[in-house]
Amino acid sequence: MTVLAVGAGLVPSAEAGSAVADSAGMPSVTLKGELGPLAQPAAPISADDSGFLSLGTESGNPAQFTWERRDSTYVNGLPQPLHLNDMWGVNGGFGLEQVGTTRSYRIRDYDTGKAVQFDLPAGDTATTVFAENRLMTLRKTAGKWTLHLLEMPAAGGRPVDRLVSGVPDTLPGTVTDALVDSRGAAIHFGGPYGIQTLLDFAAGRLTVVPEDGASATQLVSLSATTVLYDSFADDQPRYLVDRDHPDAPRTPLKNSPSNLTLLDDWIVYPGGDGELLAQPAAGGTALTLLPKSDTRPITGVDGAVYVVSGSDPDDWAVRRITLGADGTPAVGVHVPLPRQTVYDVGGVAVDHGQLRVGTLHVPPGVSRATTYLSGSSLSLTAGGTLNATPLRNVGDLGRHPADGPRGDLQCTGECLRLVPTGEGDVVRFPRGHWVPTLSASGRYTLQRPNSRFQYVLDGTKELSHTAQWHAASLWGNELWSAGRESGTVSAVSLPSMKARGSAVSVGAPCIPEEIQVVDRWIYWSCGPTGKAGVYDRTTKHVITVPSGYAELADGYLVSQNEAAAKLEITYFPGAVPSDRVGTSELGPLKDQVGAPADRRGRFWAVDRFGGPVAYLTNAGDVTVKWPQVTPFPSPSSPPTAPPAWICVRTVVSTRGCGNCRSRRRAGS
Repeated sequence: MTVLAVGAGLVPSAEAGSAVADSAGMPSVTLKGELGPLAQPAAPISADDSGFLSLGTESGNPAQFTWERRDSTYVNGLPQPLHLNDMWGVNGGFGLEQVGTTRSYRIRDYDTGKAVQFDLPAGDTATTVFAENRLMTLRKTAGKWTLHLLEMPAAGGRPVDRLVSGVPDTLPGTVTDALVDSRGAAIHFGGPYGIQTLLDFAAGRLTVVPEDGASATQLVSLSATTVLYDSFADDQPRYLVDRDHPDAPRTPLKNSPSNLTLLDDWIVYPGGDGELLAQPAAGGTALTLLPKSDTRPITGVDGAVYVVSGSDPDDWAVRRITLGADGTPAVGVHVPLPRQTVYDVGGVAVDHGQLRVGTLHVPPGVSRATTYLSGSSLSLTAGGTLNATPLRNVGDLGRHPADGPRGDLQCTGECLRLVPTGEGDVVRFPRGHWVPTLSASGRYTLQRPNSRFQYVLDGTKELSHTAQWHAASLWGNELWSAGRESGTVSAVSLPSMKARGSAVSVGAPCIPEEIQVVDRWIYWSCGPTGKAGVYDRTTKHVITVPSGYAELADGYLVSQNEAAAKLEITYFPGAVPSDRVGTSELGPLKDQVGAPADRRGRFWAVDRFGGPVAYLTNAGDVTVKWPQVTPFPSPSSPPTAPPAWICVRTVVSTRGCGNCRSRRRAGS
């Protein structure tokens, strides 16, 4: 079977770059990404002088955590820190993690990657109060709550259990708030009218902060020398407590602004016009530190204040604020945040020779950035030159506000994982909400609206649903699903949901966690780190393919090689000459701060009809390569003479394009 291309008269534009062949002779074209309106996003929740921990700004579950160093290197995909009572288990460059659902906890050094593990004694309850080598726990002894510091010796071995002194007999058994640094912590036990305390790690001592009137108080900020408290009573001001002398008279903050962060005896806060201000805690003239800030300032474990700020996208950075030699706040760049291209947000799909790319822009007269789809038509000349029309706006991503006038919102995270329909476009999301789509074919979609349910839809009509996720894939009007026994998959026809033949044994040593079906090929995977293979329904053979996230096409498979930061292509027997069968390098695997482990549809994608592969480069461009393969007839449709029509699409074949809507007679 041959693959034809229409539109061969198109030529590459200046914006699209020039078509070049790679070292293996694969036709290739690169579409340059212009610098966009925004810099790399960041949302620091913890910091020290070596870097900061960023909570991913993308939508999605679970949340993404990244450690970003001062030299702009980073570590993505960190385990989620312990999260108790809206408190993250983070302290500067260290994170506290629970090991599964066990009683084991580990403290991770984000900069070095080393971790110290603690096994809690029976009856102990973990808290988010910890430091590099110690963890505070709650333990009930003789009917009263006691505090313990489990400390790991420098030489390793079993943790030392230190009883914390100064704990009152009336201590509640719940930590409702805690601010932690390298020296110790300010801890609130119990509800609103509970007990405010200060913990000193080195001394292993707890000190109760005397109450100030009958009103409930809450923690606001912690510096190296003081703690800022706020009263829930409107007639009582915020006040500072000296950490060394909590019994000393406290310093009231009259008419103080909101969102305060302590910097020794200064307060740092955002102004009404987005600027960042500072003034002495005891009162005085406010100083403008930065003209614009993007996030609420946080106090680092080193006592410095950190905030995302800049005068424009080329000046954006995480700033570090310390006290200068003259005793006033001084601002420096901690980690620069480079400006991104319009395509760096992610979102890539290729379908019937149509390229779709998520694109960031700021519409005229609008102050915020939004995302839309850029589209390009791809074609291959008889001489083997790959051409791409200039990327153009082909509409929004279909994500709209629930109320008010129609308008696209900035689609982020998993919303940008593009899924092709099999008709040259991608799934558009409905008004008011977004539902993750696993697979699509024409009017049929396979959706996962939450962490459990999985639906098959015909347009908006529900054909079936299950109460748990399972491996499934759509191809034409067939729904393929993993069986209940290891290594089996089966198909039903849509929309009837009637069984189509008997189950197929694909040779998987597991109940597949993922399957993809394209014509005669069935890809199966036992998970991103497990075994994977491609079953050929014609030859009944299993083709060995790499583990990892992958996308199947007619004649080849593309997969992520995370360790080598490469995309790899595996050619199938019969689709290419025998000397090309097997796995080889295809191109770079894009990485960036906050990138998910699974980057399919986000940073790279394949045309499953045996057409091109597209991927984002680290420079923010889009590269398209067209593997030269020979597709085969589907095993369910025996080879016949070529039909008398072809699809009016960029890519066509002698078996047609399945769901193409517009056709013309061959030769007309």
